[in-house]
Amino acid sequence: IDRVGRRKLLMTSLGGTICALAVLSLAFHETVKDSPQISRALSIEDPYTCPDYLYTTTQKSWDCIQCLKAKSKCGFCTAPSDQNLPGSCFISNKTVGDFCQHESRLWFERGCPSHYGWLALLGLALYIAFFSPGMGPVPSAVNSEIYPLKVRGIYGGIASTGNWVSNLIVSETFLSLTVAIGLSMTFLLFGFIAIVALVFVILFVPETKGLSLEEIEKMWKRRAR
Repeated sequence: IDRVGRRKLLMTSLGGTICALAVLSLAFHETVKDSPQISRALSIEDPYTCPDYLYTTTQKSWDCIQCLKAKSKCGFCTAPSDQNLPGSCFISNKTVGDFCQHESRLWFERGCPSHYGWLALLGLALYIAFFSPGMGPVPSAVNSEIYPLKVRGIYGGIASTGNWVSNLIVSETFLSLTVAIGLSMTFLLFGFIAIVALVFVILFVPETKGLSLEEIEKMWKRRAR
């Protein structure tokens, strides 16, 4: 941190994080478009057929994602030859899963096969690679040195509390957001928040590399005049 500088690390980290979130958003957007269709010929397999699929009037438009979102808890059994070809929508339980695997077909209950799984993995790797050296440790370092000595303990505690409250909000709302707007739009929303954070760093966060605590306090006093 001292060798590179807080400000430079934060900007690089946030820039990379924004790119990673864009890749993740694109990956999940393409995954939805790439979801295998449901084959009626393979799905009408009493008593395994998903009830929601059996009685819907829009069978032709059903794909793997719609099958997994069915209210009657259904799963996707791939085509025998290729997991990305139209497959079956069956009720989800161990018996049906075993039946599907016995026919040398893959069974999906929490996600669908896609050609773009590697893209999501790339986005996740980029996110970790850029977040870890910058946005991981640097905010704590900056938080411990930018406040005046008289209020450093109180302000540091307020900042830490705000950080953990923000983490709690993200944890509690992530799944609800993915249900409401989808994974792609959720990561796009996080990307927009990261852009706001980058703008804030550029405009308001000073470089404190090589400065003592007394020098940092004097710097803030000069900027306040």
